[in-house]
Amino acid sequence: MLGETSVSTTNSAKKFVLADKFLTWHSWVLLGYALCGRGFSYWGIPPAYIGEITLFFGLITLSINKSIPKILKLPQTWFLIIFMLWCCINTIPYFPQYGLDSIRDAALWYYCSFALIIAALLVGKPHRFIFIINQYERFSRIFIILMPFIWFISRTISLPRVPGSSLEIITLKPADTMTHLSTITAFFIGSNLLRLQSSFFILGFLINLAVVGINANRAGMLAFLNAFFIISFTKYKSSKIWKILTILVFIILLVFITNPEIFEPLFVRISSIFLNNQTGQGTKEYRLEWWTYLINTTIFGDYFWTGRGFGFNLGAGTGFDPLGDGRVRNPHNGHVTVLARAGVPGLVLWLLIQLSWAGTILAKYLQCRAKGQTKWAGIFLTLLAYWVASMTVTTFEVIIEGPTGGIWLWTMYGVGLAAIKIYKTHPEILT
Repeated sequence: MLGETSVSTTNSAKKFVLADKFLTWHSWVLLGYALCGRGFSYWGIPPAYIGEITLFFGLITLSINKSIPKILKLPQTWFLIIFMLWCCINTIPYFPQYGLDSIRDAALWYYCSFALIIAALLVGKPHRFIFIINQYERFSRIFIILMPFIWFISRTISLPRVPGSSLEIITLKPADTMTHLSTITAFFIGSNLLRLQSSFFILGFLINLAVVGINANRAGMLAFLNAFFIISFTKYKSSKIWKILTILVFIILLVFITNPEIFEPLFVRISSIFLNNQTGQGTKEYRLEWWTYLINTTIFGDYFWTGRGFGFNLGAGTGFDPLGDGRVRNPHNGHVTVLARAGVPGLVLWLLIQLSWAGTILAKYLQCRAKGQTKWAGIFLTLLAYWVASMTVTTFEVIIEGPTGGIWLWTMYGVGLAAIKIYKTHPEILT
């Protein structure tokens, strides 16, 4: 009997160690995606890239920890599982015809597994939630300090290419970078967990905004503005937000008086979001026409229930192929992609998993703020800011369909599920 107890204890310890190792590994992978972008996503041996390797590692870890039942009490978990099953049903029949293209497109839904993995591991041992927060705190410091240099290098120096790929080892997308910058800002202002002096953070924030923000595309700028509005609206009494706004307005006015022409490209890109102008108007109209076609032929056509499936090229297959080589497979709008590939039921499930999660996160934030639980409130605000920025980018770019944005999104989704559950059962771990 003693021997059996010893073996059981040893096996349990191994499970905990493996889970902790996975979370550490996954933290480094997320850092790689944030700092190197698409270049990092091609690390590995095709088709076993770094994202798929990490997913396989996570599924093994999850299978031996058996902590899924603890998150099945959350309705968001069931919405997510049903969404994955529905998309799987719309993938399997197309695999014989499209082969690896079906698997490639299916990343849109099988990356959801990261949400289940992260949520289950954190809820299974709540102290890991503190570990994840500490890891994000380290990530925030690294990002704020290094990103301006990395961005500048990637834009001015010809870097080596990833073996077997045409991409450079650092291939950053402005929208992803602006999403991270807005989320880190929410973490700094809302949680008081970022160990940086206000003056140092504000300096780093302004440098990042100057280096990346001025060069950002429409999706990146709109994502940042939306998230920053949420932060400012919810934390309008915070001295930190007023310091940032005051310094930012002062610098903008000073530069505008000195050299107003420097802001012209930025004004043009911002105005192109809401107004018709020459810059990007062709791309804007092309996308709207494509989205309209997919919406009409799905909702009012023959693809209402199952969509066109995962594997079908939504660009070349529908006559919308901007590059003429079939590389643009998705319509630069994740919501429309879900509709086109999984039909109206898939879109309904997609809206359920997103809005139910965001609504609960917002409700928990308001609850924590009312109770004066500032650290918990800051965590929920950070998650909400990330979701707002990510969903904005999803509306204009291919994000959830790939690992750079998809793995980040579903990781944060999983952290949110864990936060909802742990706040209910173990609120004392973050006081």
